[in-house]
Amino acid sequence: MGSGLFWSLVLAAAAAAVYFFQKANTSSALTQQSPTISPSSEWELSENGNPTQICKGKRIAVFEADSGWKYCIAHPEDRREPYFSEAYETLDIAQSEAIRHMERLPSLHRSLPEQRRELRRQKEDGERSAFLSGEPHVIASLSSAAESATDLSELRRVERKTETRRRYIDRVADSVEVYGSVEEIERAQELTRKVSALADRIQIRVAEFKAKGKKPPGSKIQDS
Repeated sequence: MGSGLFWSLVLAAAAAAVYFFQKANTSSALTQQSPTISPSSEWELSENGNPTQICKGKRIAVFEADSGWKYCIAHPEDRREPYFSEAYETLDIAQSEAIRHMERLPSLHRSLPEQRRELRRQKEDGERSAFLSGEPHVIASLSSAAESATDLSELRRVERKTETRRRYIDRVADSVEVYGSVEEIERAQELTRKVSALADRIQIRVAEFKAKGKKPPGSKIQDS
């Protein structure tokens, strides 16, 4: 065998050895770096037919409740009261929120009670805005009625209506202080001032009617 052919075979064998060595190391590295899929990442059905899994040593179970889906988190060997979530709209959302809860991640979905609270808040905001817009006209109407009253009985009726409106305005003003904008707070304060001024004006007119109803001294008709 010539020396040239001999060295060619040696070099080919060396190259093959390097190739297989690198392939083995690469395969080993990939095996070490690839995340293993833990059984906790898969949901199974419990005896009751509810999706369940073990995550971070705790058992998660998702079940139907309150017109939606809740999740429960408990330690298999812990007798303390388990944690129950609020109801969510779908099974998938409840499962996702359960995992996020375990991972201490912020929630991505609102629970059904949170959605209802938000709808109620929006409704209250609309009602409050409508009240603040319409109440000045109510007070103006009561003020006109108070000024045009021709006797004490008529004025007393306006007085009762005014007192009812003042109590209502006070309740709305308290709500506005907590939930309203700066503009709404100012409008509520203005309504409070107007209804208080109207109540004071009515008291003045009541006193005037009472004064007119009193007979002056010596006006009693003497029997002949």
